[in-house]
Amino acid sequence: MQLPPIPTEPPDNIVEFTGKTRAPSDRQLVPVELGKCLHFNASFEIDVDGGKCRCKSCGGEVTPFFVLEQLMNAESRWMRTRAAYLDEMKRLAERSSTKCRHCGAMTRISRS
Repeated sequence: MQLPPIPTEPPDNIVEFTGKTRAPSDRQLVPVELGKCLHFNASFEIDVDGGKCRCKSCGGEVTPFFVLEQLMNAESRWMRTRAAYLDEMKRLAERSSTKCRHCGAMTRISRS
């Protein structure tokens, strides 16, 4: 298959941008300081009447939605772990024998 040659001159329909460019934004990603509390895997103190939450590790104030997200993530991890455990127990309950590590013979699994 023959392709047309690549032109050496720019086409006539390309126009140079002459507008103003925006100044760089002052909002940029900033790395978190080492040693600063990130409030992950921490306990929280909740003021039900005031609607405020406080990290028990560092004493800093956190939003109630952050605490709710942490609780949801912990529950999701627990549910996944529990489901994997139940699947493994079901698989093991169906087995009646296992291979011996020492002699290689099949050995019955005691259920008592």
